[in-house]
Formats: sequence, C-alpha cells, structure tokens
Amino acid sequence: MPTAFVTGATGFLGRHLVDVLLEEGWTITAMVRSPEKAAKILSDKVILMKGDLIVASDVRRCMPDTLDCVFHAAADTSTWAVEASQQENVNIEGTRSLLQAILDKHVKRLVHVSSIAVFGEHHGPITESTERLGAKSWVSYISTKSFAERKVKEAVDRGLDAVIVNPTHIVGRYDSHNWARLIQKMADGSLPGTPPGGGNFANGRAVAEGVLAAYYKGKTGHNYILGGPKASFQEFLTIAAAKIKAPKPSKPMSAFLLKTLANILFFVSKFTGKRPMVTPEEALFATETQDARSDKAIKGLGFQIIPLEQSVDECITFMREEGMLEN
Repeated sequence: MPTAFVTGATGFLGRHLVDVLLEEGWTITAMVRSPEKAAKILSDKVILMKGDLIVASDVRRCMPDTLDCVFHAAADTSTWAVEASQQENVNIEGTRSLLQAILDKHVKRLVHVSSIAVFGEHHGPITESTERLGAKSWVSYISTKSFAERKVKEAVDRGLDAVIVNPTHIVGRYDSHNWARLIQKMADGSLPGTPPGGGNFANGRAVAEGVLAAYYKGKTGHNYILGGPKASFQEFLTIAAAKIKAPKPSKPMSAFLLKTLANILFFVSKFTGKRPMVTPEEALFATETQDARSDKAIKGLGFQIIPLEQSVDECITFMREEGMLEN
C-alpha cells in the first residue's frame, strides 16, 4: 500500500486529493494546524499530525520516515499586501523546510502544486516552455509561488525526484471561498460588478487526479499545466446565474476604473486598518486574461478537461449542501 504525506489537506484542492488517494488505496499522513477541525472534514482513515509548515521541526516530526510521495498542496493564497510577510514564510520558507526534510528522509518522490500565476502575464498562449515572469511580480502571491517553484527546481538539481503541476483557476466541490464567494454575492445581489478578465477553469477533482497522475507518470523536473475550458468571468457568472436562477450578470466593469477603485480603497485601508473591499492584487487578477494550454498533461498524464458547466454545477451543489445558497 503506497504511503503519502500531504500538506494543505484541508484546503479546496487538498480535500479532492485526499479523496483520490484514499480511493486508490494510499495510506495518508496529513500535517494540519488543527486536527480537531480537520477531523470534521477529512476521512477518519487519514492520519492527522498537528504541525505548522513554517516550523521546520514540525515538518520533520510530522513526516513519516518511509514515504512513497510527498504531495505539497499547501499555500498562503492571500491577496492583501499587509499579509505578504506571512505569505513569504509559508510559500517560500515553508517549502524550503519541506524540501530539506524530504531530502533528509529520502522520500521517493515529491509532487509540488505550483500555480499558473508563476508564468505572469502573456498575450499569447501559455505552455510549459513559456517564460516565467512571476518572480518579478509586485503581487506577493505570484512572486512567492514563483520562488517556491524555484526552490523545488534547485532541489531537483541536488538529486530530488520531483514533478511540478501548475493548475489554472480551479472550480468544483469543496470550494467555499474562491469562486463560491462570487456566486454567493451574485445570489444575494451584493456583487458590485462583473470582473472584466477571464482564464482557464479546471475541475477540482480532475486537478487532483492530475496531481496523482504526476506521481505515476510525470517526468522528474518537469512542469505540467492542469487547466480547463477558457472563459471570461462574465461567461462563468452567466453559467452560475442560470443554475441558481439569478439575474444575468451585468456587462464587465472597466479594468481601469476597477484598478483605480482598488488603489483608492487600499490607500484608505492604511488609515482604517481594515481589509479593503477590493485589493489592488484582486483587481489585477480580476482584469487579466490568460490562455493556458494543457496539451502536455493531457498527453503525458492522461489529464482530463471537464466542461465548465459541470464544474460550476459541482460547486453550486456543494454550496447548497453547506447552506451557502438557498436550495
């Protein structure tokens, strides 16, 4: 029976990954900050170890000595500059500590969950060979995920057997914060406007299956983009609106006005100390459009592209089960 150590097991993607691993007969050890909370949402078959990724001794203590694979899905996804220091600790230093423990314990393989964000903004299609511009980004999430990926590449140069996956936007079951928040605001009429951007929307379950396939089939040191159908945020919200019987979303907002508003709100937040309704980072993500290709993952990992309608339906079904939407 193969053995896995999972970080980020209680997160959106992490929960899907745990489901997939258990179905495939893996023995899972998950490092979590609160075993009590984790026990409420994860299977009792998962071995829960209390620890924090930013504490190197916790990582070494929680990680079993004999492992087939470490699946690193944990990340600080904050989009507020005030939290940049903590984000750096988690995404960069936490990854560094994890890598050292993996090398010291001779773990057979690492699958590192990176992000499409590390490639930065490009006008043309993004593939695994596209230049990575993320390390130069002013957005902490983008730069810290970029440097974390670099750390993994450096560890590969030192002999680590690691594969990197780069998911795009992820939609599906277990989402209670990301796209679910937009759908919830649209449902209660509090969505201030339609974001003008867009991108590729991957299915949560399909991404988790792609992560596991990377363990079995991925080439050492290689990246695999795990994406989905390309759509604008307006198209995404239009699909969701039809499923929850809400009015169709308005025309997309002006990117210039949205960014200007975000900068003003951020300036005000310096005096109030409160998180702005829209941060400059969120405005950037809401206005950019990416087109990422998953051909390499489809061919090499057997990755599946799931229709956006199905992913949105899975997200809404989960939201209703959790009482986030009226039935």
